[in-house]
Amino acid sequence: MEYLSERREYLGSPSMLRLFTASLLSLFLLAPTGFADEVSVKRSYVDLEWGQMHLRTAYPVTLSDASPVVCFAPNPYSGNYYSLLLKELARDRVVIAPDYPGLGQSDRPEAELDIADHADIMAEVLLRAGWGPKGRGPIDACGYHTGTFIATELALRHPALVRRLVLVGIPFYRGAERAERYEKLGKVRPLPEALAALEQDWIFAVEQRAEGVALERGFENFIESAAAWRNKSRIYGAVFQYPAEQRAPLLIHPTLVLNPHGSLKGPTEDFASLIANAELIELPDLKYGIFDIAPDVIAGQSRAFLDRP
Repeated sequence: MEYLSERREYLGSPSMLRLFTASLLSLFLLAPTGFADEVSVKRSYVDLEWGQMHLRTAYPVTLSDASPVVCFAPNPYSGNYYSLLLKELARDRVVIAPDYPGLGQSDRPEAELDIADHADIMAEVLLRAGWGPKGRGPIDACGYHTGTFIATELALRHPALVRRLVLVGIPFYRGAERAERYEKLGKVRPLPEALAALEQDWIFAVEQRAEGVALERGFENFIESAAAWRNKSRIYGAVFQYPAEQRAPLLIHPTLVLNPHGSLKGPTEDFASLIANAELIELPDLKYGIFDIAPDVIAGQSRAFLDRP
């Protein structure tokens, strides 16, 4: 069966927001990728029973025997969030950046999804794409913010599929702090009828972008956040209902935790302390926009850990 296919268009289903997304993203995300000569990036789709999942896969010119790295993005962004990390990390290995269900160019099932559901979907995507113990071998999982929980759950639910973990900036909160974030971010809102509703997205992505993050990059992030109006709330709801304090101690995979000193510094340290074999590396010189201003640092730390015997 052919699982990687050209994009099928479901003419009866896209909403006006989906059409708006596709037209704008085509200006930025679907343009040819100008990576260095040694890295090429291909886009593909994996067919699932309920729709298609979109992947970006970066390949070096000369493949090594290194396990591929699968990078799970922070909500509400697509795999494009890691475009610069792909360039750095894929110099000597395959790197895959999927779009979550309902974000970027991936479809979404009708059912509500928790973190375990997202992990199971990603496992199915990877297995159908040819990875895993019965395919080309296990993967290494990397995640930032939202992606840290999906990577964690992927390793717990599908241990033979995952070799090692790299977790960066973990949104681990307990009790009232978690409930507060769920109430603020995790409730699906109706589509806005006024442009003013997108003001905070604009301020965060563009006006308050970290020093060194290009304006074009900030604009791309704004478009993705606006396009994810409903689905980002669903994913935030999953994040802030995830029983991380129960799941983290169950991890047995070698785990590297990278801790930039932004707002997630404390939560990241707390989560790392729950993992018996976690290695914590502090990154005091990095705070925000780290995958745009310091992808070489993230790639370097990750590569050193992933390449250990």
